[in-house]
Amino acid sequence: MIRLPHVPEAEKWAKFMLRKYPQANEEIVLLSVWLHDIGHYPLPTEIDHAIRGEERAREFLEQEKYDSKKMEEVLHCIRAHRCRDVMPKTLEAKIIAFVDSASHMTDPMYFYMSKQDKKNNENFKAYAKMERDIRDLSAFPEVQNELIGLYDAWKNLIKEYEKIDLR
Repeated sequence: MIRLPHVPEAEKWAKFMLRKYPQANEEIVLLSVWLHDIGHYPLPTEIDHAIRGEERAREFLEQEKYDSKKMEEVLHCIRAHRCRDVMPKTLEAKIIAFVDSASHMTDPMYFYMSKQDKKNNENFKAYAKMERDIRDLSAFPEVQNELIGLYDAWKNLIKEYEKIDLR
């Protein structure tokens, strides 16, 4: 799956959210956006990328002698961005979880996932991802409501794409 365009798209969403929530720490939010998916690289593993990302980001930030208090805030954002085993507690972490999910709605990731589903004769991975993403926008319901149209459009697009037999 192509992930490189995701970070610039997530950065756009982060700046959008920082305008809406100026009390958030911009340094923490932007550094977290840039590092939140570092666990995907260099090679995917079976380890959840949020867990691996927290470890890799810690190594990087320690090597760069980044402030330890700020580092812990960034690491929390990275670990909690998937809203799985660790839930976002700070405003900054909630923003990172939000922008990660929102950015999927404004880049082609769902379409790439649906093509992969079709290739592997699998169903619903793209739909399941969309459901998780719309759920993870709930920390900011006023903005979540603005994205319902995109969410519905992606569901319809993928439904129509699945009807086409490209074998």
